[in-house]
Amino acid sequence: MSRIPPRWRPLVPALSIVPMFAAFILFGTEAAVLVAGLTLAAIIAVAVADRDDGAFEVATPGAGVPGGVLVIVLAPIEDPRTAGVLAAIGDPSRPEAGDRGLLLLAPARSRAIDRWTDDLESARYESQRVLTVSMATMAAAGVEAEGRVGDGDVVQAAEDVLRSYAATEVVVVARAREFERPIAELERRLDRPLRRIVVEGGEA
Repeated sequence: MSRIPPRWRPLVPALSIVPMFAAFILFGTEAAVLVAGLTLAAIIAVAVADRDDGAFEVATPGAGVPGGVLVIVLAPIEDPRTAGVLAAIGDPSRPEAGDRGLLLLAPARSRAIDRWTDDLESARYESQRVLTVSMATMAAAGVEAEGRVGDGDVVQAAEDVLRSYAATEVVVVARAREFERPIAELERRLDRPLRRIVVEGGEA
């Protein structure tokens, strides 16, 4: 589990400016540059140490514990074919699918400039749009599913949900050649099947 709570992560870049600013005021430009370099190195070291590369903790099925197939939506589901594929994966007649349906998870992906300016609402709005489009497509195809917006980090979003959601398997919906690194990490850290569904389209 990550040791830095998700709500504090956007503040890390802003807090890193404080030592550099203090050094500039007290000792001048050269000291500020030196402190900036040391601060950057410290941030990188903390980020590496903070990341947990172990297997995900997945909730155990039981009374009162939701579960089924977790679908991580990194691109909107806009065509009935994709909805049909997901319906087949989540079919209760499949022993691997369980009997509790589909949960669509849309990470609130943000750009670097959004994090620096603390403008995370635009990321949440976009992820909500992706989720709404996907849910509408699923409903139009007659496929029942639940949906939620998660953390901006794809891996962290999955980890957060899996702690309380007994997923029998995980599906990632993404465009070709997008999110290769987080998808590979998900595949490595999951102890259950991960499927990839590639969808077409431009930038969401």
